[in-house]
Amino acid sequence: MSTRNRNSRTSASPEAATSDAAAPNMLADASRHQMAFAANTAAILFRGSEEIRYIQQQAAQQATERHATLARKLSENCTPAELLSLQADLLNFDLQGSAKYWQAIAAAMLKTEVELMACVTHIADTSPGETFKPALEAWKTTLINAVNGQGIATAH
Repeated sequence: MSTRNRNSRTSASPEAATSDAAAPNMLADASRHQMAFAANTAAILFRGSEEIRYIQQQAAQQATERHATLARKLSENCTPAELLSLQADLLNFDLQGSAKYWQAIAAAMLKTEVELMACVTHIADTSPGETFKPALEAWKTTLINAVNGQGIATAH
């Protein structure tokens, strides 16, 4: 009987060795995927941050130029009508500039969100389980509805 136990252990050991060897590889592979996902999302966020910083820099540059020009004009003598015209021009510039600024910021943020969603969706689609798909689809629908001005959809 003892030979039989030894034979059964010997015949089972290659399968056990294979599953034991596969476990660390699977963990290492999962860790590698997790780190790649984190690095990819960080890169997306940094690109978005760079784009927002560029938009801010452009807006500040335009405002600096406009206000410097206004300061030069105001250092000269001007009539009350010219002063009113300069103030109106400045107000118009500031209103248009702020609208363009916030539109550009919103577009950059939306672009970053779309890239992040694509990254997260890719992970969910390639994972063996489908557990995250409903939550991601609900999140995607909520974002799309918010962008379209439809508000947050609730499931009943």
